[in-house]
Amino acid sequence: AQFENIEKLRLAVDAAELTYWEWERDTDRLHWGRDPSALVGASEGRSSRWSEYLQIVHPDDRDRYLAAINAAWERAGACANEYRVIRHDGQVAWLSSHGRTLADAKGRVYRMIGVSQDITERKRQEEEARFLAYHDTLTGLPNRRLLDDRLSQAVFLAQRRNARVALMVVDLDRFKQVNDQMGHRAGDSVLREAAHRISGCVRKADTLARHGGDEFVVVIPDLHQDGDCQVVAEKILRALEPAFVVDGREFLIGASIGISLLPADAGDAEALLRNADAAMYRAKELGRNNYRFYGR
Repeated sequence: AQFENIEKLRLAVDAAELTYWEWERDTDRLHWGRDPSALVGASEGRSSRWSEYLQIVHPDDRDRYLAAINAAWERAGACANEYRVIRHDGQVAWLSSHGRTLADAKGRVYRMIGVSQDITERKRQEEEARFLAYHDTLTGLPNRRLLDDRLSQAVFLAQRRNARVALMVVDLDRFKQVNDQMGHRAGDSVLREAAHRISGCVRKADTLARHGGDEFVVVIPDLHQDGDCQVVAEKILRALEPAFVVDGREFLIGASIGISLLPADAGDAEALLRNADAAMYRAKELGRNNYRFYGR
């Protein structure tokens, strides 16, 4: 009956796509319940040294992996870990491991048993879900949610360091005509192209987000001088100047830009956005295809 139970357990472990392992601490031996190639790439069979296994644990995850394991040895208890390995074939895989320590008759902890599972696909899906939650599906740019995050972070740091933040609202001028004359699919391709052109005008540290419709927002943290804003605004206007070609037809779109500064124009993120918006409408009234500072 006991053999039957062990056999059932082995089948259950296999069915759950888990790989069973035992680690003898004194001898540094790691024994696998089946060939671990699927987890670690090519392997030296079902028995290896644990210290060799440690070498394939991703360098960035190694400290975390060791901390969890050492805590389990000290406390004599369960241990759960999610970490990456660089497999023998060069691929990076995510593993989830659950282990438990065993003690001998004298209470000395000498062995750990557990199961490991490849969770690379799950991690990829989580990463994708996280990306979709914070990015606009059409342009791939940060969405409002991520913009709020980045903006409040920039404001918080600026207040702490006595620095400045600039915010620009970039509103496309004659975008409606594309939708009206050519339909939404054409409009979408223009928005993607506009996002691409504006992206080329901002620095790595800046955030460019799609704020909805045909409106984009640029956050410039740690602004050194107002002139930097002007440079970026003029670059954006120049980038949007050439015609957008949709199905062989050319559209001149252009943009109006409003700029607001913290702390000069606003004390918080909300006011910063509101004032840049107001400046953008003033730029539109003054003949479009230009930029205006809120405070001037």
